[in-house]
Amino acid sequence: MIAIAAMVGMAGSVVATLYASRGLTGMLSDVGQFPPFFGSGSRLGAKSGLLISAAVVLIVANTVDLSAIASVGSACSLMIFVLVGVAGYRVRSETGAQAWLILLGVAVTLVVLGFFVVDTLRNVLQTFTAMAIVAALAIVLDVVWKRVRGEAPREEAPVPMSRG
Repeated sequence: MIAIAAMVGMAGSVVATLYASRGLTGMLSDVGQFPPFFGSGSRLGAKSGLLISAAVVLIVANTVDLSAIASVGSACSLMIFVLVGVAGYRVRSETGAQAWLILLGVAVTLVVLGFFVVDTLRNVLQTFTAMAIVAALAIVLDVVWKRVRGEAPREEAPVPMSRG
């Protein structure tokens, strides 16, 4: 029963993630952060981001060790937490957030990320290498795309935040 529940939960998670990738990749394409073939103008149609994401997920899931995938995912999540904290710190005057609390959260997350990276480097060199490759690939692809695009992305109007 537990295995069946885990499989159903995993299937639901995968479907939700892929569904979200369609909208996210399309939106990022529309604002110039992703190449146009991820958007609705692609030959693949409005679902191009979903199809590309699903293909990449299938390739990675079938060629990379699952524990390495989980570790890379954990490292990415920790980095996202740091970046969200930094963004929260930058808009703290608009949100009314306490600066010390945000900085504490960012600091604790950075410490956890540091321990995670050092532990992975010492104990699972292949997984550390995978994390370094993913990070390097993300940076290289971003730099290349910005040069190919040749222009800054359009600025979107900020969304007002309510204090309710």
